[in-house]
Amino acid sequence: MQSFLHSKFLHNLHYKLHIKDNYSLLLAISCGQDSLCLLKLFADLKQHLKVSFAIIHIDHQWRQDATDNTKHIINMAHYLKFPLHLHQLNPKQYSEAEFRDMRYQIYIRIAQQYSYNAIATAHTGSDITETCLINMVKGCNIDSFNNLHWQRQINHKIKLIRPLLNFTRSEINWFCKYYRLPIWFDYTNIYYTCNRNRIRHELIPYLKQYYSTDIEKNINIFVTKTYYDTEYLRQTTVKVYLLIKHPYYVAFNYKKLLSQHKCMQIRVLNIFFKYNTKTQLNDILLHQILNELNKKKEIRKLYKKIQFNTFGDWAYII
Repeated sequence: MQSFLHSKFLHNLHYKLHIKDNYSLLLAISCGQDSLCLLKLFADLKQHLKVSFAIIHIDHQWRQDATDNTKHIINMAHYLKFPLHLHQLNPKQYSEAEFRDMRYQIYIRIAQQYSYNAIATAHTGSDITETCLINMVKGCNIDSFNNLHWQRQINHKIKLIRPLLNFTRSEINWFCKYYRLPIWFDYTNIYYTCNRNRIRHELIPYLKQYYSTDIEKNINIFVTKTYYDTEYLRQTTVKVYLLIKHPYYVAFNYKKLLSQHKCMQIRVLNIFFKYNTKTQLNDILLHQILNELNKKKEIRKLYKKIQFNTFGDWAYII
């Protein structure tokens, strides 16, 4: 029997992700409800899709029940007769960003080694909402409101896809209960030391109760609209940077830069330092640099061990 989520999933694969026949997919699976929903949908629709699947699971050794969790994954892969790739990381406390980077490096390496066309993750619309709220609270710019997109080309052979990106957590919760999926409870998801958990369990329910029951849908619409704005800004920033950068030296024409809108000045400066020094300067330092460029023809400042100077129309690093 197929549910309305099966139909929604098929629509996503065909019209959002353009999955073709004879594709081979690597499914990044944990034992949480989002992952098991993704796994169940692919397993149920295997005959309709005419694609091959394999599971990849990474045991990060964060929890005491990590070994039992891995055994649970092995049992499910055996039951579904899906090939399984297992990886275990050293038991140390990685930051969330470090673990995410290592995890994707492993996904890509396995996809290349076994010639998978795409890596599928179980990110949902609720993840978009949480990411947007987290970055708003941090004071990030609109570029970071949504880093989750339907697909991203990793290289000319492999792409990353997110088939559940218009699924809500409540829909997935219903799906898992209806089909009695064997969800493995991750007790770290209730620890409020993680800001995402507090936003998930306190802030979003509060907003739903007192502001709008469609808060996730509304935020996702907002994020989609801002995506097109940020894409335009990114493309324009690159064009301006290529226009003002020195053809041979690590320098840029700061007078041409100052003729641009303040928004573009900040973005171009950010690219200049990031590309040439591998340094991410914060907004305060970027504004200070712009103020100095506006006040004087020649300046000599030290920003995070970077010596910055001007000569004529050019600002450069020495």
